[in-house]
Amino acid sequence: MKKIAILYDASQAVISTFDLDEVLSRILAIARDYFHLKYAAVLLLDAQTRKLHLRSHAGYEQTVGWALDVGAGLIGAAAETKHPVHAPDVGKDPRYISGIPTTRSELALPLVVRNEVLGVLDCQSEHL
Repeated sequence: MKKIAILYDASQAVISTFDLDEVLSRILAIARDYFHLKYAAVLLLDAQTRKLHLRSHAGYEQTVGWALDVGAGLIGAAAETKHPVHAPDVGKDPRYISGIPTTRSELALPLVVRNEVLGVLDCQSEHL
């Protein structure tokens, strides 16, 4: 039942407005509330530069101009492979790039439409 509630809330966020920033903000709030996350972010891909740019976030402090190359770190790996990347212990994953010192685990989910990566939803936890 919890999964259905999450999907319902996410679908309502998407259809309730045409403002991309509002949709992303609502999706991050859903991720934060349902999964008890302190940090979540959406990075969108600039196809020309092959960089992922932070578009919306929850919990991050310094965000101005933050970008990451496709293939770099867990987030970049998710964009490059078009597959979720899960690091249950970031200290044991050589791809991990430390951005938040308290992060212990991370999940990066590529946002793919018609087999094309548009960005990445990144969730970080202070727990293993």
